[in-house]
Amino acid sequence: MGLRSGAAFLEGLRDGRSLYIDGERVDDVTAHPAFRGVLATLAGLYDAQLDPEFADVLTVWDAVDGEAHSATLLEARNHEDVLVRQRCDRLRTELTYGMMGRLPDFMNAYLLDVKSSLEHVGKHAEAARMDAYLARLRKEDLAVTHALVDPQSDRSSQDAPPEAVRIVERRPDGIVIRGARLLSTLAPVADEVFVGPYVPRRPGQEDYALVCTLPLDTPGLKIICRQSYDRGDGLFDTPLSGRFDEGDAILVFDDVFVPEDRVVVAGDLDAYNNVVRNAVGYGPLQGAARSTAKLKFLAGLATVAARTTGRAASARYQEEIGEVMGLLNVAEGLLDGAALDLSRRIGERRDPASALRGHGRPGEESRVGIAALTFFFPYAIGKAVDVLRTVAGSGAITMTEGELRHKEIGHLVEQYVHGPGVDAERRLRVMRMVWDMTCSPFAARQALYERYYTGDPVVGRVLFFNAPKTREAEALAERLLEAGATD
Repeated sequence: MGLRSGAAFLEGLRDGRSLYIDGERVDDVTAHPAFRGVLATLAGLYDAQLDPEFADVLTVWDAVDGEAHSATLLEARNHEDVLVRQRCDRLRTELTYGMMGRLPDFMNAYLLDVKSSLEHVGKHAEAARMDAYLARLRKEDLAVTHALVDPQSDRSSQDAPPEAVRIVERRPDGIVIRGARLLSTLAPVADEVFVGPYVPRRPGQEDYALVCTLPLDTPGLKIICRQSYDRGDGLFDTPLSGRFDEGDAILVFDDVFVPEDRVVVAGDLDAYNNVVRNAVGYGPLQGAARSTAKLKFLAGLATVAARTTGRAASARYQEEIGEVMGLLNVAEGLLDGAALDLSRRIGERRDPASALRGHGRPGEESRVGIAALTFFFPYAIGKAVDVLRTVAGSGAITMTEGELRHKEIGHLVEQYVHGPGVDAERRLRVMRMVWDMTCSPFAARQALYERYYTGDPVVGRVLFFNAPKTREAEALAERLLEAGATD
């Protein structure tokens, strides 16, 4: 099959999955109003792959099976392939304005990283299983979500809590698993789930060292969703919530059978703990593309809001927006850096002798993409949202489309709610979008999501402190100290 249409994607979700939201069981996710907007967005992305305007960027031709498939599943062999992926990542994230952190693109990149990491540490059987799964995704064009984080039943310990997913029975044809995982973004509207690692497992926790894949309609698997932020208020009043609320859920595995061909790791602590530790870098490239698209959108919306209110004429607001534009330029460079990083690691793993070392070159490999996602983008996006809020001011607190269209007061809204050379409808559209980006429940979730996009930021900083790059930097300072001691 290779590529699916939007209609085929929606049809595939009518599978009888056990999905719960707002205290009710949902029989057909495609018919539920909470998911209508995001499903239209995702279906549009599937259709874009078949659109001649976008197909050359979004898809690649596989000479082996004679079919086209999503470029998000391309396993790069060289820098040219990486650039193909980068163009695809940029287009897909700009088509969704950077609002969806867990597009299927994210997991496609993540799964390629899982395979690369397992290969790098010599877990070839596990890497082969991932390779087979990736081949299936290329053929069936599926949307995959993840379930990585243990339940937060006791945050004082790093050990797996008893509520975490674990193996409770081993059979000749597979395993039975029980427990819960969170936070599964996109789960309500995805086809399959990848159950993988987040924190290392220790000796004695072998039953918790589990990596597998499952369809989301698997018997015993329950999808328990948070409240939707798309409350059906319409795209005029909630243009972002109504399109991009990708959903989050807890997945409960109530004695779920996992067939042997779906199991990647089952008890091997070394394999489990190395699933993502030595990833080559597909995920950070996709994440940098998504974050850059979001920063670009925020910079653009702040500019539109400034022109709508007349504040674009003020040097104060030009300075605020100018800083965001400067951050956007840095983001573009970081995105290119993440692509170069990925290309370099691919080359070095194929040919270790190709590693460039010596005077004038880094002694330890860089991690541009993951560093950008951990440190730069949370700040830059937070700054851009704050500037947007400042530019709009109290203007973001405004009436809805209902008042504009009301037969008794609509003409008063048109008369008094406008901007310089901007009619009331245009001003309201802009300010409703600003509200949805800065003050709505959707906006609050976006802010939390950006902060924890790569996990606990404190843990991330500690990991960077303990990385080889720290020793390289320390050695540079020590060199001058030693030079001073000998003078």
